[in-house]
Amino acid sequence: MSFGILAEEWQGSRQHLAVRSQETTQFLLDSYVIPVLGRFPIAVISASDVERVLTAMTVRGLATATRRRVLSVIRLVLDYAVRDRRISINVARSIPLPKGTSKREPHWLRAEQLGKLADAMPPTCRPVVLFLGLAGCRFSEMCALRVDDVVQTPHGLGVRIHRAAPQSKRTSRAIVGPTKTHQTRTVPVPPTLETYVRDRIGRAPSGSYLFPSPTGAIWTNSNFRIRSRWTETTRAVGLTGTTIHDLRHTAASLLIAAGADVKAVQMILGHATATMTMDLYGHLFSEAPWVAMERMPVFPDLRPRSDDSTEE
Repeated sequence: MSFGILAEEWQGSRQHLAVRSQETTQFLLDSYVIPVLGRFPIAVISASDVERVLTAMTVRGLATATRRRVLSVIRLVLDYAVRDRRISINVARSIPLPKGTSKREPHWLRAEQLGKLADAMPPTCRPVVLFLGLAGCRFSEMCALRVDDVVQTPHGLGVRIHRAAPQSKRTSRAIVGPTKTHQTRTVPVPPTLETYVRDRIGRAPSGSYLFPSPTGAIWTNSNFRIRSRWTETTRAVGLTGTTIHDLRHTAASLLIAAGADVKAVQMILGHATATMTMDLYGHLFSEAPWVAMERMPVFPDLRPRSDDSTEE
């Protein structure tokens, strides 16, 4: 069996996963792996063959994160063959993950910056920016919210996050499916948006989107960026380089500053584990490093003196 046929069979076994996930792995296979390994019988593929895939990507200047994803996909395909006893070992498991900067460091806005950005947005985009920047939902989760997902809890108004609508890489349309973690959670409605949410559920028909596009349709990342003039607007308010996903990090930082503990932040953001939350935002939870530094011995300030010049 060739690697290409095996990869196709493996993809067919993943139909239960989100469409976006399937599209991503298919893209990685078609773009980087199949052209190099597709015709190789799986029994003769060596670690050197797998390394050739990564080397070709390095030569093309592709990011470390992309090379890591490709290696992970190759590992998963060959793991599938090992489970079925078609090969005895997975040679890709002997290759370490490529080193280097694998992802952009989290960036967030201060409260006043978030407000400034929201105020600069068109009327239909302002609630989206505030919801993402205060509630911390993923953009795809916000897109899929409907008025029927608003619930009254003993603690206040909330929204049930139980689906997501990521944008298809192939068709550019929104694909409604489960959340990234396949779990359901209830997120409190930020006080700033309570009036908007109550007004929306009071006048919108059942099944309508809670945060609709100007035409009443579902948002996608692309049409939101166009409608909001995202690049131009962020530049105009002095926030050049800010991404839509940065609003999720903004919500996390504001929640921590407001006194939320790790578990609360995990539940609101929808992280799979509290460990993931700590890995991303742990440095914001503890003031211990600063307290310790304040208790260090204090010496006179090191100020340049006029007689510190070096004689020639």
